[in-house]
Amino acid sequence: MAGFSRDNALDQALDIAGSITQDSTRTLTDETSGLGAPLAGQTGSAASITVGATVVVSGLTGMTPASEGHFLTITGAATPANNGTFLVSNYVSASSVEIINGSAVTDGNNGSIGWTERQPYSLEDDLNFERTDRAAIKGVAYDAVIPTYLRCTDQSTPVDANLSNLAGKTTDAKSLVVNRKFENATIGVGDGYYTMVTGSFDLPYADTIDRTGVPINDGADAGNEAATYVDIIDGYSASGLTVLGGPYAGWRVYGRTRQGVTGVDGYSVEVEFRAVQEGFPLATSVAYTWESGQPTSYIDLYYGYRECLDTMSETALRVMMVNGLVSDSDLRQDVNDIRLTIGITDGDTDLGPYLTNTTQYYPFYNLPDATPSVVEALNTLNEQIGDRDYTGPYLTDGYTITQSLQELSDAISSAGDTVTRTIERLAADVNAGTYHVLPGGISYTLDGTDNGLYLWVFWRGLLRDPGVVANGDDYEETDTTHITPYHKIKSGDHINYFIKT
Repeated sequence: MAGFSRDNALDQALDIAGSITQDSTRTLTDETSGLGAPLAGQTGSAASITVGATVVVSGLTGMTPASEGHFLTITGAATPANNGTFLVSNYVSASSVEIINGSAVTDGNNGSIGWTERQPYSLEDDLNFERTDRAAIKGVAYDAVIPTYLRCTDQSTPVDANLSNLAGKTTDAKSLVVNRKFENATIGVGDGYYTMVTGSFDLPYADTIDRTGVPINDGADAGNEAATYVDIIDGYSASGLTVLGGPYAGWRVYGRTRQGVTGVDGYSVEVEFRAVQEGFPLATSVAYTWESGQPTSYIDLYYGYRECLDTMSETALRVMMVNGLVSDSDLRQDVNDIRLTIGITDGDTDLGPYLTNTTQYYPFYNLPDATPSVVEALNTLNEQIGDRDYTGPYLTDGYTITQSLQELSDAISSAGDTVTRTIERLAADVNAGTYHVLPGGISYTLDGTDNGLYLWVFWRGLLRDPGVVANGDDYEETDTTHITPYHKIKSGDHINYFIKT
């Protein structure tokens, strides 16, 4: 213990003042173990542990009297109690010190034990761990500026990637309203609503505190027509329903979620029946009472359910298909808008009133009558595009689209060139200025204009230029079976030859 005076402290001035720089990048797990910084160069793998009156570690290098008060981390000892970090209590020599370890024994791996000399844990270590952690969090050097990112709504303004800007954008802070299906409902004539009750009573309402669950129009999601919307589908025909009679005949029937009559959150949800005129916003809807003539059993209800993004099922965003279209009120509204814009009503089959380009220079000039069917219009279009005066040798007047395209394909195939690719994987270097024979007995036509019209050569992923070396070209087209590269091509490289015939 001679000369030992400090168990676990650096110079007081350093402890108090700390440091304004990061002296070392630290292994973060060393912080919880209370390990000070390793001394540069003070590590090895040939130590031995001998236990007598003291515990002596030998086979070290570079130890000095200043090592007293340092710590020695020992790894790879045969006895587990010998492994760990221990205080150096006494300097013996440059290759030997005494440590404090009351459980130590002479080790079976002597001569091959790993060791590292460390400083005592200090304020400087705290700062270095903090700066190492800060660099890991920021993804850049600890003292570099805060990284930035670009928002999808503004790709021109960098935004600091700090906690304030990231707050509220984590997956457990975001929720989405997804479709869930309630199958085989039975609805009676005269009903104004349907109560959805599941076997496990797992239909909680979304409220202002817990946003997950069914959005209800008479609760926290009042007025949110999109969230509380319910698509009502005939389970047999997978089609939507419309009002059958009365002043609202032809209006679309849908539902809106609201609190169940029990008033118990997590028990049931009611679907209030509504009707809205096609093409009009949901806010203009009126209450609807189930009519005679509507299906009363096997009704499917697609209702909204708000889920938190971090716990959302991988299938939550699957959309249900209805009559070949996504069962989505907005999409159906868009389709209705298109129909209203062009004036087509439900059940129309004649296109005559809606076709305007029927003068002499348009395909529909030869329509068979004033109100053609869709099939007749398409047949006329097919015939008329083919019934044209073509110029050139390949197309025939009067042919259909299919026949004309086939003629073009045949003409291109018969007149086109064939390009063959050959890959050579070099087993030896090809030195600069050396004739190199093309592999596999392939040959090409000499161009003679230094433009590589019939042979394209790639190596190292680059298209190489033929010509003379004085012009900075890469190789010479030597003869029909050889090229001469101006640069060395190394063994293991690939040469790609593309030959046009």
